[in-house]
Amino acid sequence: MHVEVLKGPQKPAMRALVEAIHAEQGLMPSFYWPQDLLGAELATAEAIGVFEGEVLTGFVLYRETPDVWEISLVATHPQFRRRGLMEHLLKHMIAAKGQGRALWLEVHEENVSAQKLYEKLGFTEVRRRPRYYKDGATAILYSLS
Repeated sequence: MHVEVLKGPQKPAMRALVEAIHAEQGLMPSFYWPQDLLGAELATAEAIGVFEGEVLTGFVLYRETPDVWEISLVATHPQFRRRGLMEHLLKHMIAAKGQGRALWLEVHEENVSAQKLYEKLGFTEVRRRPRYYKDGATAILYSLS
């Protein structure tokens, strides 16, 4: 397993990974990115990915703001879950990007496995956004200082 900064040539692999998640979940609102929003996010955010061999197994999209690194998308290919890959990738990001700045992210209230991972890595819940998602679910906002 290795971590790389993702650039333009890897965008099709990132799209394919998101499409694999959509196919597995049946476009569940807990992880649904419409193509136009995903395209805009891929075009403007920075990305790092985790690979097994040459296969992109997961990635994180993020952006720098004046005071924090804001994580906008965390995605793991369904075939590679429960292997510690995202934990490895997020630890890498925390070490590289978390120096002197907080990391922020949000998660769907029903995504309990992601919440457990973030809490294991030291993220703490800072607030909630009721009815944030299209399905009426709450977004839980996490921070790591």
